[in-house]
Amino acid sequence: MAAKTRAALGLSVHTGRAVVVAVGGPAAAPEILGKGALQVATTFEEGAVFHIGQELPLDEARALIRDSEVRFAERARVLLAAFVAQLGARLVAAALVAAPPKALPPIESILKAHPLVHAAEGELYRRVFSAAAASLGAAPVRVPADALAGRAAAAAGLTPAKLTALLAAIGKASGKPWAADQKQATLAAWIALAG
Repeated sequence: MAAKTRAALGLSVHTGRAVVVAVGGPAAAPEILGKGALQVATTFEEGAVFHIGQELPLDEARALIRDSEVRFAERARVLLAAFVAQLGARLVAAALVAAPPKALPPIESILKAHPLVHAAEGELYRRVFSAAAASLGAAPVRVPADALAGRAAAAAGLTPAKLTALLAAIGKASGKPWAADQKQATLAAWIALAG
């Protein structure tokens, strides 16, 4: 029996959803094995739990955020497992397009400051999708968006120009959608595969 192709995931996470791309093959010339969008919250009211929490008494806000994160984590786990199962490949690594996590203040302080609400929601969804990947045996590394191209080129041993050309070619071969999220998730997956 032939060994399964090695695959790495790249995730670009937003409130309530993540774009996921799986790549496989050699690090110097990977191919996209699959791409998709995983939706764990379908409306603003469902997904923007810190925003909604601003309108609630503190105990209710805490419960809403905690219960929502548990529900979103389970949805993400199920959706990501189904995505990986369709690849026909062995998952070996994952990367998340994100800066290193920053310590946030207590929830009562977060709910009083709109920029902290956004930061906390972003971190909640990064935790949710990181946990989903980890449950499949591939705890993701974080790679800041502005470091993706440089790290991917270094990991694959390519010049920046060669990386750009190769990224465009594998994106074209994979078909639509091929927007910023898919490109970033592909670069993140490429870094994970090379690592």
